[in-house]
Formats: sequence, C-alpha cells, structure tokens
Amino acid sequence: MTIDSRCREQQKVADRIFMDFKYTAPGSDDQLRALRTLNVLISLWGDYLSREEFRMASTDLSHAG
Repeated sequence: MTIDSRCREQQKVADRIFMDFKYTAPGSDDQLRALRTLNVLISLWGDYLSREEFRMASTDLSHAG
C-alpha cells in the first residue's frame, strides 16, 4: 500500500476525530475517544513506516551485489 492510498484510507477517520475533538466539550467522552483514535492512527503510521523502511533496505541490499 502506498503512502497516498494509506492517507486516503484514513481520511474519513481523521475527519471524524477532528470534528469530534473540535466541536465537543473539553474532556468529554467524544474528545477522549478522538484522542485514543488519533493515538492508534499515529501508531499505525509508525508501524507502516518502519516496515516500509525495512522493505526498502532489503531491496537495496539485494541490488548491492
């Protein structure tokens, strides 16, 4: 999956958590849920980028010989 397709896949979720966070009372359940969801999305990006870095490094090594 490309970065572009991953962004498009998560756009609806990002829009929803933005709206939940912006237009609800500070500290509300909706805001806390939005922050937890944001945390999960950031974690998923970290995992994705780590795997992508490993994949790219493996590809570079296979062409080094």
